[in-house]
Amino acid sequence: MRLNILLFFLIALASCRNNENKKTENNEMIFGTKTLTIKPIIDFSDKLEKDDEIISVSVDNNGINTLIIHSAPEYRTENGMFAIIKSEKPKDYSFIRHDLKGNEISRTVIKNEYFNFHNVNYLPTKEILLVCGRSRYKSETEIDRNARIYNSNGELAREFIAGDGIQDVKVDIKGNIWTSYFDEGIFGNYGWNNPVGSSGLICWNDKGEKIWEFEPINGLEHMADCYAMNIDSDNNTWFYYYTEFSLVKLNNSKQIEFWETKIEGSSSLNISDTKVLMDNVYDYNNFVLFEVKGDKLKKSKKIKFQGVEKIELNKRNYISSFGSNIGFLEKNKIYLTNMNEIK
Repeated sequence: MRLNILLFFLIALASCRNNENKKTENNEMIFGTKTLTIKPIIDFSDKLEKDDEIISVSVDNNGINTLIIHSAPEYRTENGMFAIIKSEKPKDYSFIRHDLKGNEISRTVIKNEYFNFHNVNYLPTKEILLVCGRSRYKSETEIDRNARIYNSNGELAREFIAGDGIQDVKVDIKGNIWTSYFDEGIFGNYGWNNPVGSSGLICWNDKGEKIWEFEPINGLEHMADCYAMNIDSDNNTWFYYYTEFSLVKLNNSKQIEFWETKIEGSSSLNISDTKVLMDNVYDYNNFVLFEVKGDKLKKSKKIKFQGVEKIELNKRNYISSFGSNIGFLEKNKIYLTNMNEIK
């Protein structure tokens, strides 16, 4: 008798848990998958010389920025474990800017540069911002000044220390420079005991002067790794970070809002009004579209991107893109679409 009662109790408990799981699944339900086919708008395939290589591409609110190195890149040690900040021999780079339709606007050659760059951006002052993601601290007077700004003639105009462990770089509508940091840039490496990027996210003016850095408000933890960052058309800054993997919005008045995402480790982030697009960590080829509804972030559908050649465009070839623009680089071709195309 007691055994029957115990068995009945266990069955009832399992049924309750199953119902709760179904409720959770329904609350997180994604309604279908939308596939977008994108045409390449820029093709460098026949324009690169033997040793040329595309090092970095970024999409801002007005154009596409491409950085090409004209010699075999030496970015890592032989075992691949450590990034090389400066090469032994100088090399030449080309900066090429296109509009959002793929028309070339300008081209600048930067000669005899020792730094290895990881990020390329364009300032409203018509200057070129190149950033090396690593910076070594040897002494107070010997630090790699790894953010370098060039004029349209390829001449160095100014430089500043942006810190080590830079994850991403964005330029907002006002021309301010935003740098996000991964764990080594936050906790320190390469000689840094007091890392520049300890807050995880910094805003600089175009002179390299710090004007803001992240401080968590109630309900948020300190950053250990800033996985993704973007800026929307209203110049609000959005970011997503470990430890909590919350989506955070910083408005122009430096007021913070945040939402729970229930996605861990996404490395891309695009914004259009109340819609948010992030890559789906556990589904490598798909992205997830969210909608902000008050204090909730609701999943609405999966998004899949592909080229007209039926090649997959995913987080592996995603380009750091401003706001609602979504860019990919695959086989020296740049593909560009916009969140407005997601119906």
